[in-house]
Amino acid sequence: MSREAWTAVLVMLLTASAIGHAAEIRRSDNLYRLPYADGTSVKVFDDIRSHRPVGRVDLFGVGGARPYRVVAAAAGRVVAIQDSYAEQQSGRAAADCRNNYVWIAHANGEWSNYSHMAPGSVTQRAGLAVGDEVRAGQYIGDESAVGCAMLDHVHFEVVVPPPAPALDAGGFLRDNEGGKRARDPRFCNVADGSVEKDATYRAMPCAATEEPISGLQPQA
Repeated sequence: MSREAWTAVLVMLLTASAIGHAAEIRRSDNLYRLPYADGTSVKVFDDIRSHRPVGRVDLFGVGGARPYRVVAAAAGRVVAIQDSYAEQQSGRAAADCRNNYVWIAHANGEWSNYSHMAPGSVTQRAGLAVGDEVRAGQYIGDESAVGCAMLDHVHFEVVVPPPAPALDAGGFLRDNEGGKRARDPRFCNVADGSVEKDATYRAMPCAATEEPISGLQPQA
C-alpha cells in the first residue's frame, strides 16, 4: 500500500475514533443558553465532535457590532477568573497558552467555561470577582482571541469537575484526558439541544427563569 493510502486510512481511523468517543459524551444535566447577549447571531466554528480535543464548543458572533458581549449560560457562582493577558498565541501547544477565562459553578455540580475573553472585560467591564453569583444571561465579558485562538470567539465547555484543585495553573481542567469529564451542553432554543459545526443560531433566554445559587466555595 502506498504512503498516501496508509495516510488516508490513518486519518479515517483517527476520525472514527474521535467521533465514537464524542458520541459517548453524556448530555448535560443542566440546560444552558447560548453564552451571548440576547439577539446575537452565533456561528459554531467547532462542535463537540469536530473540536480537538473533543467535548468543547467554539462559538463566535456574526453580523453585529464588536466586541460581542458574552453572558453566563446558566445561573451560578464564579469560581475562577483570568483576564490579565492580551496576547494572541495561535499555533502554540495548549500547555503553553496563556488564555483568559471564566469558570462558573452551577447548582447541579456542573461547571461551564468561557475562554479567550478580552483583557479586563471580566474584572473591569463586567465587574466580576471570584465568589460572585451570576444570573443566566448576565454580562460576564467580551469575546476575543486571547491565548491559543485563530479568531475572536468563545471556547465554551461544560464539565463535571474533579476534586479540588479542579484547575491547573493555566486554568485547564485536571483529570480530563480525552474529554472524560466533558458534557454535551443542552442548549435551549436549539433543535435537539445540540449545536452543529457551521450552523448559525440566535442567542435568547431560556424559558425558565434561573436564580443565582449560593453555598458554593471559590476554587483555587
